[in-house]
Amino acid sequence: MHISQGQQRAAGAIVDLVASRIGSERAVHPETAVACAARLAGSLLLRSFGLKLDDFAPGSVLLSNEANERGPQLIGILGGVLQSLGVALDKTKLGGENSMRGQTPRFTLVESLDLLQDDAVRLAKECGLGLEEGAQAAALATAFIVRECAKDIGGEVGFNAAVYGFIEGCKTVPPSLRPAAASPKNKRPWYKSW
Repeated sequence: MHISQGQQRAAGAIVDLVASRIGSERAVHPETAVACAARLAGSLLLRSFGLKLDDFAPGSVLLSNEANERGPQLIGILGGVLQSLGVALDKTKLGGENSMRGQTPRFTLVESLDLLQDDAVRLAKECGLGLEEGAQAAALATAFIVRECAKDIGGEVGFNAAVYGFIEGCKTVPPSLRPAAASPKNKRPWYKSW
């Protein structure tokens, strides 16, 4: 899969967004950072399906064929990027019911999306990305976070937490997006009378 320059820019901005919103002076709880970024990726992908999400309460499970078909692309991005970054994973410790996901994230899915999604959608638009491309950028950001946290929690724990977050995000109704603050065009600054 080709990652565009816009997706690379958005991924870096999403890493910074996650660090600033859930951490203190860029120190973050590793499993929370991974889960938040992955949930964001899954949720952006879910939004790209064009489903009527407002018909359901935030946090409700929403199963769709689209999530089953397109969700695995996020896992593919994660695995490919981790491999290219030299993060070695023990395949016997990946996936499955009893896979290691480390400590429980400090935010629920709805809380983490409420902290991140509005700015992430804005960042994606600023980088010229649609929702699906934004989801891919968030998966890329997730891989960077897993790499940074691997020394503390292990690559396998990060990978498994990310996969779980992708699934949560693309199969759970997110909170509604807040309307963007309108900035009227052609409005003169208060100090200009002409």
